[in-house]
Amino acid sequence: MTIGDTSRVALRLVEETSWGVTPALPMRTLRAKQQSLDFNLRHVASEEFRDDRQVADVARVDAGAAGTIGMELSFGAPDPLFEAALFGRFQAVARLAGVAVGSTSAYGVDAGGDAFAAGQLLRGAGFAGAANNGLHRVAAATATTVTVAGTPLGVESAGDGKTIRAVGFEGTAGDIAATAGGLASADLDFTTLGLRPGQWLAIGGSGAGQGFATTACNGWARIAAISAHALALDHRPDGWAADDGAGRTIRAFFGDVLCNDIEEISHSVERVHADIAQVLLFRGQMVRLMRLTLATGRILEASFELLGRDALRGDAGFGTGAPIPAGIAPVMNAVGDVLLVREGGGAVGVVRQVTVELNNNLREVKAVGALGNVAIGVGDAAVGGALEAYFQDGALYDKYLAGTETSLAFVAAAGGQGYVVTLPRVKLSGGRIEAGSRNADCVLRFDLMGLRDPLTGCSIQIDRLPEFAA
Repeated sequence: MTIGDTSRVALRLVEETSWGVTPALPMRTLRAKQQSLDFNLRHVASEEFRDDRQVADVARVDAGAAGTIGMELSFGAPDPLFEAALFGRFQAVARLAGVAVGSTSAYGVDAGGDAFAAGQLLRGAGFAGAANNGLHRVAAATATTVTVAGTPLGVESAGDGKTIRAVGFEGTAGDIAATAGGLASADLDFTTLGLRPGQWLAIGGSGAGQGFATTACNGWARIAAISAHALALDHRPDGWAADDGAGRTIRAFFGDVLCNDIEEISHSVERVHADIAQVLLFRGQMVRLMRLTLATGRILEASFELLGRDALRGDAGFGTGAPIPAGIAPVMNAVGDVLLVREGGGAVGVVRQVTVELNNNLREVKAVGALGNVAIGVGDAAVGGALEAYFQDGALYDKYLAGTETSLAFVAAAGGQGYVVTLPRVKLSGGRIEAGSRNADCVLRFDLMGLRDPLTGCSIQIDRLPEFAA
């Protein structure tokens, strides 16, 4: 007799269009390190009087499908659950599928090509010709044609998996300069590029002359305001200074932006025990709590507490069609893959641990005549977390004492792909300086409370950059 092994367990999910109803679509395989999904039945014993001291009956009175999925952070792996947790969608600057290559200088689309703009950097994907999958500067765009600089492309027919997306922008030689407060351009119109306040940029390309001569002007910064020929930036790299960019074609990369919103997103999640041909399906799963953890000596972690409708058991997968394979991006660690942690737009010192939490305050909704939940109630999006750093000076503690608002952001990236997680408006709701014993380090510990930010309209934001060179 075969006994199920946890080494043969797989997790898959598919987004529902109707809460608690599994759609006839392929499941997407999840890269998970831990799960505790279960269907918990609640029984109540009968309280009838009996003269033999025995229990007459027991009744099933309640049920709930819930649990936690824990993941090691890798690019793309947590994206469906990020969206479910934030009740929102990643918004791309410009992305189109089903693309053809009509000439050696232009991609062809059915519609929507005018979402691209001159000066953007475009990345193709899914094409048979390697050059069509390259990184190209957009020269012009119409609703049906996106023209790139030069003639680098090869003619190719359209296909479902053939895509183009805007991943950044590039100035002409000497056009983009670093000013005291951001970037300036004489020719490039920043208002046409699809950018938004609060969005992060990775400034600098990998090629010669694609970054500023002033090293400190290459790196991560956040857009504070946009005008035709100027980008005001905050969270600028330390040492930022004016640089006219003479003779250089400066590049900057951006990604998709996800802000907390109000769209209720649910998934059907199946747990496959492949060695014993058993499958458990948990329907109507919504993210009650998301927690992101960066800690010394560890792989970066994301965990998602789920709450849903009910559960089913079967002998085969509940998805329709072959499962979608999981990605292969490397997992991120706290040694080389946390590129920066910023508090209030500047360095936060030597950090030991950062935790970011989002609690959606979900609740089970019960009804007579129904086993399990008939709906999931949605509460406030409570954003918080914790920050631990070595005690080096009193600046952060002074903000705690004065009730001064600040912000927190970190960049986690590996293999030229990454996320920027931002709490744009934060108060330090709890704080202490630990010096409890001899022969130990003094440590600052703060609790964080995220608030709605007027600039971005959100309390938490995740930027997803599919590529960058900063």
